[in-house]
Amino acid sequence: MVEWALYLDEAGDSNRHELPLISGKTPLFTLGGCCLRLKDWREFDRRYMHLKIHFFRNEIDKSRKDAANWEIKGKRLTAPRNAESERLKVFGYQVLDLIGEFGGRLFAVTFLKSVKDPMASHAMYSHGLQILAERFDIFLREEDSTGLTIIDSRAAHVTPGQGLDYRVATSYLSFVFGNVEGQQLKRLIEGPIFADSGLTAGIQMADIVAALVYANQYTYRFNPDDQNGLLSYAHARKFWQPLKALEFASKKKYGGYLKYGFRIVDHRDKN
Repeated sequence: MVEWALYLDEAGDSNRHELPLISGKTPLFTLGGCCLRLKDWREFDRRYMHLKIHFFRNEIDKSRKDAANWEIKGKRLTAPRNAESERLKVFGYQVLDLIGEFGGRLFAVTFLKSVKDPMASHAMYSHGLQILAERFDIFLREEDSTGLTIIDSRAAHVTPGQGLDYRVATSYLSFVFGNVEGQQLKRLIEGPIFADSGLTAGIQMADIVAALVYANQYTYRFNPDDQNGLLSYAHARKFWQPLKALEFASKKKYGGYLKYGFRIVDHRDKN
């Protein structure tokens, strides 16, 4: 029986960028989220829904959406324009508290992107997923358990077999079955499952986690620079310690090193 699900979403843009940045482009990209026990699915789904109602009842009512389907996006929590929002700050803390209460752990890989020699979007996403699969498999081994991966769908498979979801899933399966390292990931069941975030509380929480990790990596790796369009996410630093407290950390060494849930891949151009 599969016992754990790793819920993943993205923050930032995986496509190429230039400096100065134009709207919608970012110098880094994060794929991240949380793992939770599937047996707790009903309870954490309802708890998260009630958390949204507590903080955003008026907005939910105005949207005419069901509270379970209404989403508060992580990028709203971390947006510089919302730096002074006490409501969003407390909500962010309580989302992390909820994940911790259910014994969840956090995983994220962040790519610091190159301007001169950018990695293809699907390759970045696929490589990130492979890194997270390796870390999640270690977690599952230490729990003597099994798990699957559920990812927010980009709704990119409008044309069957041609969307990003399909390309990422195909690359992942090639890694698991055709790569020596991938073949060692025995605790992972099935290929990645892509789901609509509006129907999945786990992905909605993963979106919050990915955005918080993204904002922290942004503020630690890049200095605000109006000329190049680099933003200040200094207000997100308050979430770093709660994030680190929930980050997966292996109990023993693998290949001579402890393994952690957060990983940086630095592709920045050298001066």
